[in-house]
Amino acid sequence: MNRLFSLSAEYGSVLSLLIVGLSVPTRVIAHDSWLVAGKNVAAMNEPVRLAFITAEVFPISEQAAKPDRVAEWVVFQGGQQRKVEGYAVEKEELATNVKFDQPGVHVVGVAMQPSFIELPAKDFAEYLEDEKATAALAAHRRGPGDQPGREFYTKFAKTFVEVAGGAPQKGFNQRVGHRLEIIPLSNPCGWKVGDNVKVRVLRDGQPVSGLRISSGHEGLDKHTYVEHATTDIDGAARFKLSRPGLWFFRTHTIQTIREQPAYAPPDAPKADWESFWASITFRVVEKNP
Repeated sequence: MNRLFSLSAEYGSVLSLLIVGLSVPTRVIAHDSWLVAGKNVAAMNEPVRLAFITAEVFPISEQAAKPDRVAEWVVFQGGQQRKVEGYAVEKEELATNVKFDQPGVHVVGVAMQPSFIELPAKDFAEYLEDEKATAALAAHRRGPGDQPGREFYTKFAKTFVEVAGGAPQKGFNQRVGHRLEIIPLSNPCGWKVGDNVKVRVLRDGQPVSGLRISSGHEGLDKHTYVEHATTDIDGAARFKLSRPGLWFFRTHTIQTIREQPAYAPPDAPKADWESFWASITFRVVEKNP
């Protein structure tokens, strides 16, 4: 399985995608990214619109990502992988239509190319505070007071589409292989109002404990969440789904790095930090009377 990121020359074009901002405000990096399906339950061979969106208010995209920012866009079903192609900018979204020709739960994942950003020390500290990245914040404060935050960040997003006729208890927990990944522990296409659901967070394929994960739904203000939870020793966290509609879970991790990442081209700016962002989206339905 070709997984992100054991990257090498394949991502030599990263430099052309770098975001370098000596005075970039924190909100630039605070934009979340999601992959949203037009519907999460579909008929066989029914076109389903998939949109990669970047925004502060879920799920209203503010600016479409360029197609060449995508490192990988894939669909998994029954252990089989296929690439999603034909995505293009549609107003403020990067979108495409996909048909699913097998029954069961399909996992759709997008990995973006890594990007570089440099934030002034004050803005970088505010960003870490907002993300409750306490270990990273402590490490940053141990350094020189005016040290900017030089960071490579990579964003990952997933959603799920269930096609009638398959086994709903299979496929939903398929690992896509992202460096940071949220795995539902029950079928998200069947989640209902009032359910207590559990997800697991993997970093480099292993459960990660002590990580904050947040839930939210459409209609909230920017950077507003319904609930925060901290992953346990198994990387798992539990949430209650309180209303119908489109929801998300999102999480973030950041750590210091001593050497440039393998995916960074030789002439890329020197980074001191590496971060990963992950999200999933799903729809919650009313319970049957």
